[in-house]
Amino acid sequence: MKIFVIARGYPSDQEPTWGCFEKDQAEALAKLGHLVTYLSVDTRFRKHRRSLGMKHNIINKVSIYILEFIPFAVLFFVPKRLKEIFYTYLYFRVFKQAIKQEGCPDVLYAHYLGYMKYAILFGKKYNIPTIGLEHWSKLAAKQIQPDMLSLARQIYPQLNQLITVSSFLKNNIKKNIDVNNIQVVPNLLGEEFTYRSNNTNHSFTIVSAGRLVSSKGFDLLIDAVHQIQTLLPNEWKLLIIGGGEMKATLQEQINTLHLQEHIQLVGPQTKAEIVRLFQQSDLFALPSQLETFGVVYIEALACGLPIIATDCGGPSDIITKENGILIPNEDMEALKEAILHISNNLNDYNREAIAKDCQARFASDVIAKRLTTIFVETIKTHKEQE
Repeated sequence: MKIFVIARGYPSDQEPTWGCFEKDQAEALAKLGHLVTYLSVDTRFRKHRRSLGMKHNIINKVSIYILEFIPFAVLFFVPKRLKEIFYTYLYFRVFKQAIKQEGCPDVLYAHYLGYMKYAILFGKKYNIPTIGLEHWSKLAAKQIQPDMLSLARQIYPQLNQLITVSSFLKNNIKKNIDVNNIQVVPNLLGEEFTYRSNNTNHSFTIVSAGRLVSSKGFDLLIDAVHQIQTLLPNEWKLLIIGGGEMKATLQEQINTLHLQEHIQLVGPQTKAEIVRLFQQSDLFALPSQLETFGVVYIEALACGLPIIATDCGGPSDIITKENGILIPNEDMEALKEAILHISNNLNDYNREAIAKDCQARFASDVIAKRLTTIFVETIKTHKEQE
């Protein structure tokens, strides 16, 4: 099958998370034998030098076309509507170049609402079925921004198939938008995250990870362990992985509570180091306020960790009674009880079984096969309706 992926960007050494979900899926589909072409236009401000123009590369069997252009933010004097027209023109250039080199695809597959409109335009012009995958947390909000809601009501019904990464996101979209053709396919698990038996004697270690922003609930987690520290094993640690705007605030909180010997902000880490820290820990906890899916939870599960998550969206599709505890959002007492329950009953959580179950549900080949089934069905239906 020939698949054109329309994405926001492609990861680089300088910005490894930009387009990482799109890239991982594209490579997983290519591993199944599909001919995958990856299209993107990059108009962001960048801290490093770059040359402008069309770039083509083949990485892990994915043919990548990226058009780099001057940052749109400098065009402050240009009306928004004119910028949108020009942006569409840039994507059309990339699409035309890809078709010229790769041939016409069987399906167009766009990530995020803002890029689905290009798939629809190209799909109608070339009679190609269009599929959109929605991950955007702003569409999981209780109050979706009016301009975004208007665009979604215009775009989603025109897709041949809409996919969301969680049941929560699907239900929130259906509540606000008249669209029925929605299927759920979760984000996939990176192959780096694996289980390794941890038999070494060490202090009871809680690990957490994410951007250091208020919505992730790290301050709540720090307060929770502070209030129950006398009930935890004598030697306990909390490691918080990540960087962000709240680093100084969280460090001040740790210092004020005199927890420097127990809690460490370890900063951003490579995937290999995150895997090592997960494998050496006993429990993963992240009391986030909103998660469209929550990839970090399945990364922790893949390393065999029981997890504590809030009922804030995506985690409700992930947590089972065998692999962790789902608590109400922003509930300090429930968080403390969950930490104490798992710390006192660690042996009830079979780490190897947790990891195996995670692989069976979220491994890259599992997710790629689910997507393939949807693609095949969508192409078939499209042909029948011609």
